[in-house]
Amino acid sequence: MKKVQIDGLGLWQFDQLGAEAGVKHFVSDRGPYGGEKEFTLSYSSSPDREEIRQNRHRIASALGITGSRLFFPSQVHKTRIVQVAEDTPVEELMETDALITNKRGIGLAVMSADCVPIILYDEKNQAVGAIHSGWRGTVARILEKTLHEMQRVYGTQGADVIAGIGPSVCQDSYEVGEEVVQAVDQAFGKDQGLMIPQPEGKAKLDLWKANALQLLAFGVPTTRIEVSNLCTVKNNNYFFSARRQDSGRFAAGIVLA
Repeated sequence: MKKVQIDGLGLWQFDQLGAEAGVKHFVSDRGPYGGEKEFTLSYSSSPDREEIRQNRHRIASALGITGSRLFFPSQVHKTRIVQVAEDTPVEELMETDALITNKRGIGLAVMSADCVPIILYDEKNQAVGAIHSGWRGTVARILEKTLHEMQRVYGTQGADVIAGIGPSVCQDSYEVGEEVVQAVDQAFGKDQGLMIPQPEGKAKLDLWKANALQLLAFGVPTTRIEVSNLCTVKNNNYFFSARRQDSGRFAAGIVLA
């Protein structure tokens, strides 16, 4: 993953997706870009709605689309998946954590501040997806469910997918309690090497690997899965982190060019 300058914004891009002519994509960071305010994309993180609207329009412009064609779901750590078209109303995006489309010029984006943002590109069927996967979404296998929905709707096969697992909390910085440990064991089994045991029944959880396992199970080749390896806690100078008490949110998104 590398940082690039587009329209005055310092945006991050995955190496493989960045080499694909069929899509444009981005991962934003906290900036600031040409001002004193940090670059947050969530309306709940700022009292200034116009600031957020302008920030979203700047991201859309960097993707070569208008602001009205960049879609953000209202995320709630569940597994609802919405197929997006140009006329999809905002109300349809409520309580949603994954977006998919095969329409050109429609941007899909999810926000994060420790949870895992994931973007997908089916280069054969020309379809894309954006997924928000915290621990709840990960154990509920939202990524796997999104892949199967893309398969149902667009004919997506694992061999044709390029996946980017974006900046999020890394295993070394992510200690979880017994509730999460039990949920992970139930969802993935105890033999996947997803957790490093800690005192008092706690563990350090590897969300990157848990999501990579879902991609591999769907048939996505290891060589087509790119993990950012950027921890939002350790790289807090670049990315917002809820564990560092940040209220801002960065985003990851993709559009069929």
